[in-house]
Amino acid sequence: MAEAAVLLSIESARTYQRYELGENRPDAPVMERIRIATSGQVTLDDMHELRLQWLRTNKPETVGGLLEAAE
Repeated sequence: MAEAAVLLSIESARTYQRYELGENRPDAPVMERIRIATSGQVTLDDMHELRLQWLRTNKPETVGGLLEAAE
């Protein structure tokens, strides 16, 4: 994770880990660096879906019916 953080110019391996788990959402420049670094194998949609899955599991009260309405 430390290598990935350095490659993507992310401040720490823990921050990268939070992105990978969906705990935190990277900002647009980081998302673009991830897309480029993976040659498009990780897409913006993949990152968005990972975040939605994390929210459904860990903060369902926060998202409530908003996620269902958006789908």
